[in-house]
Amino acid sequence: MKKRLMVFLLVGMMAFSLAITTTATEVVAMTNTTAPIIVTAEQDISPFHEFTQIYWRWHNGHLQMRVWSITNGRWLTDWIYA
Repeated sequence: MKKRLMVFLLVGMMAFSLAITTTATEVVAMTNTTAPIIVTAEQDISPFHEFTQIYWRWHNGHLQMRVWSITNGRWLTDWIYA
């Protein structure tokens, strides 16, 4: 009789601790959510990707390249020997 009571109490404690653990992880998951980002018409929207173009030339018998930023309208590099 005592053995059955001890087994029943141990199983009950395990079930109770499991219920508390799953509830705690759900609460943590709910508190880590982020609010959506709202962009209004007054804010500037800038692209994340920069578009580039590579220009090639022969200079004194050597092949050179230079990278032009289409997005910003400026050179990104000097002439580089290829």
